[in-house]
Amino acid sequence: MATASEASQQANRSAMDPKRLVVIFYLLAGIVLALFLERLLGLLWARLSWSDPVLIEGLDWKVSTLVGYALAVGLAVGAYFHPRTHALSIDVASELMKVTWPTWPETKASTMAVVVASLVAAVILFCIDTAAYNLMVEWLPAVWGKL
Repeated sequence: MATASEASQQANRSAMDPKRLVVIFYLLAGIVLALFLERLLGLLWARLSWSDPVLIEGLDWKVSTLVGYALAVGLAVGAYFHPRTHALSIDVASELMKVTWPTWPETKASTMAVVVASLVAAVILFCIDTAAYNLMVEWLPAVWGKL
């Protein structure tokens, strides 16, 4: 198993710049936001009964689609170039570069531990629930009926 210093040296050898991670994040976030806004604005256009003609025939892009994409690009670029957001993004990416991620065997062992603990907790809760149900529905009414 690699030590923390070996893992950080390996991460440093990959020559991954934190700025590169930030750019990748903003691109992915912009794509997700664009797809969300496309759907949202399409529904809004339909709800308000506004005309939403197809502007690009082959891609079936409507006015609401282009407005959603433009808003997503504007928000992503604005967030990227905002000084505080950009500095925070670089700091987060730099800290993520320092993280020592678990190996595959460690991940499998941890996952098995969580699954086993969850099953044990489920069995215990089932027993408690069954006992409480029997106490309240069957045993107590039977005892009170005999009094």
